[in-house]
Amino acid sequence: DSKEIPNVCAYNVDDLKAVVAKNTAMRQKEMIEAETLLKEEATSFSGWRESLSAIPTINQLQERANGFREEELKKCTRKLAHLNDTEMEAVERLSRGIVNKLLHGPMAHLRKTESIEGKQATLKELSAMFRLEEESNGRGRAGARTRRK
Repeated sequence: DSKEIPNVCAYNVDDLKAVVAKNTAMRQKEMIEAETLLKEEATSFSGWRESLSAIPTINQLQERANGFREEELKKCTRKLAHLNDTEMEAVERLSRGIVNKLLHGPMAHLRKTESIEGKQATLKELSAMFRLEEESNGRGRAGARTRRK
């Protein structure tokens, strides 16, 4: 018999079936792990892709707030003419800091919203609260002021 020859490993069909079954089970387990990983990554990618829809609203909100900041700063510049450049820069930084702190809450709320429907609802709410549609349609604050004259 070949099993008795030194340095020879003899396998029969039953031995090979056991190796094949073991390898198949291992591949099956890895396939399940790969599917789970793919699902997690697909969900993560979908969330990231959906978050891109918030960028225009975020940009509009920041532009609108910055416009208000600059407008108000220009109004008081005459009163602050006695300040030197360093002090005026400090006033600039102060106004930017206030705007950033005011916008932090809405931005954080927008980022925290997880579902697509919730994010879209939040975008609509922010747009309505800060009247972003009026600004993009050219009926912002300057247009309202012109009508009052």
